[in-house]
Amino acid sequence: MRVMKFGGTSVGGAEQLRRVVDLVAAARKETRVMVVASAVSGITNLLVDAARVACEGGAVDALRSRFEDVHAGIVRELAGELGASRQRPVEEGLAALASELRGLLQGVGLLRECSPSVLALLSGLGERAACLILGALMRSRGLEPHLVDPREVIICAGDPLQATPLMDECRKRFAPLRDGGPGLMLMPGFFGGDGRGKTLSLGRGGSDYSAALAAAALDAALLDIWTDVDGIFSADPRLVPEAFPLPEVSFEEAMELAYFGAKVLHPKTIAPARERGIPVSVRNSFRPEHPGTRVTATAAPPEHPVRGLSFLRDIALINIAGAGLKGVPGTAARVFEAMAHTGISVVLITQGSSECSISFCVQQAEAERAVAALEVAFEVELEAGKVDTIERQAGLAILSIVGDGMRHRVGVAGTFFSALADVGCSIAAIAQGSSERSISAVISEADGPRAMAHVHGQYFGTTEVVELLLAGVGSVGGELLRQVQQQAPKLRAHGVDLRVCAIANSRHCVVASEGLSLDGWKERLDAGGDGPAMETFRDWARAKRPGRPIFVDCTSSENIALAYPSLMEAGLHVVTANKKANAGRWNHWRALRETASRHQRRFLYETNVGAALPVIDTLKNMLRTGDRVLRIEGILSGSLSFILGLVEEGVPLSKAVGTAMERRFTEPDPRDDLHGTDVARKVLILARELGRTDELEGVALDSLLPSDFDATGPLDDFLARLPQVDAGFQRRVDALRAEGKVLRYVGSVTPEGCSVGLMPVPLAHPLAAVKGGENALSFLSERYSPTPMVIRGYGAGAAVTASGVLADVLRLVEGPLP
Repeated sequence: MRVMKFGGTSVGGAEQLRRVVDLVAAARKETRVMVVASAVSGITNLLVDAARVACEGGAVDALRSRFEDVHAGIVRELAGELGASRQRPVEEGLAALASELRGLLQGVGLLRECSPSVLALLSGLGERAACLILGALMRSRGLEPHLVDPREVIICAGDPLQATPLMDECRKRFAPLRDGGPGLMLMPGFFGGDGRGKTLSLGRGGSDYSAALAAAALDAALLDIWTDVDGIFSADPRLVPEAFPLPEVSFEEAMELAYFGAKVLHPKTIAPARERGIPVSVRNSFRPEHPGTRVTATAAPPEHPVRGLSFLRDIALINIAGAGLKGVPGTAARVFEAMAHTGISVVLITQGSSECSISFCVQQAEAERAVAALEVAFEVELEAGKVDTIERQAGLAILSIVGDGMRHRVGVAGTFFSALADVGCSIAAIAQGSSERSISAVISEADGPRAMAHVHGQYFGTTEVVELLLAGVGSVGGELLRQVQQQAPKLRAHGVDLRVCAIANSRHCVVASEGLSLDGWKERLDAGGDGPAMETFRDWARAKRPGRPIFVDCTSSENIALAYPSLMEAGLHVVTANKKANAGRWNHWRALRETASRHQRRFLYETNVGAALPVIDTLKNMLRTGDRVLRIEGILSGSLSFILGLVEEGVPLSKAVGTAMERRFTEPDPRDDLHGTDVARKVLILARELGRTDELEGVALDSLLPSDFDATGPLDDFLARLPQVDAGFQRRVDALRAEGKVLRYVGSVTPEGCSVGLMPVPLAHPLAAVKGGENALSFLSERYSPTPMVIRGYGAGAAVTASGVLADVLRLVEGPLP
């Protein structure tokens, strides 16, 4: 025996019904078959809406006509296959159902009341109509289905809209069909009966449950659930595009996934099949060639510790707390007894170890009734102040990870909660079953999509979307965009989708949530809107709440640097090539790190000192491991290294500066380099990494330019006057050469203080060989002494700086990278 259940989309039209009959005919060649059918997609909602409108005294003719027209339209499309002899009985049967619907709605309208029993009868008309058409189509193909009335075999008791099946009685009623009954049976799903002709509903989505009950009562070898997706997915594919169908899951995993929101199966479906050891197959009737998901007691352990994720919406968290609850036996019993008496199902429970609070989740629509019930149950304690005001938090959802592989695996919960923290997702409550098969976190419903996508990526290694918001598209920013475009295919192959979602310069800003094409970004930016870019970036991040958004600053703007804390508060990580934040006032430096810590945001700035050289990271690692740095010294300006190298070769200083500007080695204003301000900022940044609280004005600074030279005014005027210093500077260089020395611009951090300036060094000195755009830095420490650690490499130009920025971006992405 094989039970085949077809959902609403699978019977949603003439073509779908033809496909159903093909599947049934193929199965019938191999075994006996029972078919359980849902209503045509959308019909049950239509019937419930009609009952509600009738209760309110509204007109229901349009809704009733829609019920008739949908089924009549399907019959017309099938007319050629049914033939007149079969079409007429179907039309008569549909007319009888339409008449029954008309009578029920008329009664509801007159009474202005729809009792649960009436609604159970009315809402099952869709399944009866679908089976009427499906049975006729089967007969036209030479199949002879025996129509089974679920009211006679699915025997239930209790709430007419959420009836409880009586399994022993069901098995008795199914016995004639089980033991040598018809080879093909057809039964409407969704409802059963009390054994005396009264219709009782199994609840929304109950057709799955009907099929499972039938399979258990018939001792079926297999239960097929035919739907419109390729099985049970690792997560909701509408929220996680990278989700994939699971080949197999265990009964227990399927129950957990269904209970916490996986819509492909009704939560109650698995229990009857599990009890009788009947495998359940979840397949796509639109793609029957796909194997779907098989649910069994012997499912192989998952490759990953987590089998799948589920997401249950429209949840409210109720919290009852107070000192009077501690150590009082029966408190929890009173809480849940109040819920039971009110007919409210509790979805999730958690209690603090202090015993002073109990929190639980209910459907949001039932939250108000839940609070009212608790206020009645604890009226005395509330008046005496032993129980605080009962709190209700709405707008929540439950995100759960499920998998048999979680049992006794270390670190599964840590990965889950770390992933939620990565995307700035606050957790209102946590629960874990004693089976260690599921862990649930109550989070804001608005956070659900990005949280689901990120958690899924952490467990399954699927593509992680990283959203970049770039300020500054000059030499470094433009080069960064080129490198991102170049690396994007390789990164995608390794599971990282790096999207540039916003670009801004000093005049325009453009934002695109799904990512900007980098082929024509300049034209798109020029056509973008005006306005403050930082405010636009903050508003976008707050509204979209992306999963891993990174603000990248490739400007030299102090105002943008001051905006970093507000960007972090909006949910953005910050990667910067701009030194102004780290070399600004000490109070801002400290507040920036406090904000990053408080909001769990990362702040990376490796390029602030050595372009792409690993200066900051190396220094931090030395300090983390307990080393004490005694002295830092070196050449920290690739631009000055390049300029002084040219001057040594006989190039006038002014021409060397012009060449460096042409190659974009200098700051936008080269006076920042020539005055030593840029090097002073780098020295200050290193000093602060050592724990010092120096300010920029405390750095002893010796300009490369003569003290009597006027370097003020517009940039063009300054450059026009610069040749005035060429002869004097060249004489100084020549004199040192005669002494066997060269000029180098050196920055140092010592216990005595921070300084930057020109330094004559012998040709044998290690710094003498550093020129042509190179940087070199030595760290003398307790461990690296007397020979210091030296970092040396190219430190000038947009390409290396942009590569350093991109490296910082990719450090925010976990997992293997190319």
